[in-house]
Amino acid sequence: MRWNEQHLLDLLEPINCPAIQSATIIVLVCALIETPHNTRTFENLDGLLTITSLFKSRETSREVKLKLVEFLYFYLMPETPSIPSANSTMSVPAMLQRSPSKLAGAFNRTENGPRKRADSESEVTRTTEEKQALLGRHLNSVDDLVADLRESAPFGGVLS
Repeated sequence: MRWNEQHLLDLLEPINCPAIQSATIIVLVCALIETPHNTRTFENLDGLLTITSLFKSRETSREVKLKLVEFLYFYLMPETPSIPSANSTMSVPAMLQRSPSKLAGAFNRTENGPRKRADSESEVTRTTEEKQALLGRHLNSVDDLVADLRESAPFGGVLS
């Protein structure tokens, strides 16, 4: 997964066109959704620095900046341990329910093949506050983002 994420972060470089950057941000969301292991890899690869640097750059298009704000809102959401299985009894808001896709499976691998379910169950998850502190190292307005996220209650009010 480390190499896959590194390639995605490379696609966010300013030399790439806004369409590639926007598509890459969407793929990053797919790679990180409900997969804390991938999110930790993203953080370890300085993904937050890459995202915030692109956001702060004057050369970044308005379209890409909007995608980056959406990404930051997504990133700040509290994590769940893994993608729920079809027979899971875990209560997930209807709008967040989804079946694991092949794309999620592709990003849910180790160098030696697919990750075992037990590995993903025991992964470290982070709260909004923990992510806020990490993101705050690179972006001054994180408190405003979190306040807006709580106030507007997107994603079914998960932060309320």
